[in-house]
Amino acid sequence: MKTEYELSYKDINLIPRKCIVDSREECDTSIFLGKKKFVMPIFPANMKSVVSESTCIYLAKKGWFYTMHRFGVDPIDFTERMHKQGLFSSISIGINEDSQRDLSIMVKNAEPEYITIDVANAWADRVKEKIAWIKTNLPNTFLIVGNVASAEAVEDLQSWGADCCKVGISGGKVCITRQKTGFFRPMISTLIDCVKVAKIPIIADGGVDYHGDISKSLVLGATMVMAGFLFAGYEEASGEVIEIEGKEYKQYFGSASKYNKSELKNIEGKKILIPYRGSMDKLLKELKEDLQSAISYAGGKDISAFKNVKYSILK
Repeated sequence: MKTEYELSYKDINLIPRKCIVDSREECDTSIFLGKKKFVMPIFPANMKSVVSESTCIYLAKKGWFYTMHRFGVDPIDFTERMHKQGLFSSISIGINEDSQRDLSIMVKNAEPEYITIDVANAWADRVKEKIAWIKTNLPNTFLIVGNVASAEAVEDLQSWGADCCKVGISGGKVCITRQKTGFFRPMISTLIDCVKVAKIPIIADGGVDYHGDISKSLVLGATMVMAGFLFAGYEEASGEVIEIEGKEYKQYFGSASKYNKSELKNIEGKKILIPYRGSMDKLLKELKEDLQSAISYAGGKDISAFKNVKYSILK
């Protein structure tokens, strides 16, 4: 079946509106996700090559959202350690038997504030069963489910009980699902399709090349944005700094790559080297300043201004 031409971030531009602030610094970039308020509507991808426990602590203390990855992590111990520091817990789980055992223990011990069901294609009956179990047994946990890339999938996920839906298939720099399977959807078209039926928050995951892509996601209706490459390579990101021919790098690899999997099966990710970028402090500062500037161009004082912004298609 043939579909219409689809759009990625590079295919649209945002059209400025009248500025109503005297200074960009007046603009409020904060956003609610569930019951908690966060400094910015963007956070690092829940990938082993992007976040570690120390990354999560660093972000939580600064008031940013995070999601810990699920690879080789004991989510119960992680949640308990975060709570002992007075910080919120945001974990990822799969849909295998190990994840169910962990969830059963959480009911009695440590209920995290956020859980992300993290599977390649979340539009599946096994995910439906997992959502039902979590919403019954961990009712106070905000449940994020992903990833999907169509309105039909979003409609199902929210009817199954998801509190938030993460959208985006094969958009990341180290994801090769598109090349291996032929399945891919660019983010702008994904958002246009998914947001029109969404009654729950949408997280746009994948394909961010520039800071302005965050604003584009918000204009199209996303509540938050998740990015991997943008946050990889910094001191506070996961991974050791390695030296190659006198230059420092950090490894960035996909969750479905051989570098993350225990066996060479269903490989749909690759690895790249990112020049060491120093402290993440400068990135967080620049991201906030750029979004404040975007809000001023949007003609408002806070994130809600993006609801009124129009965009033009370049092709």
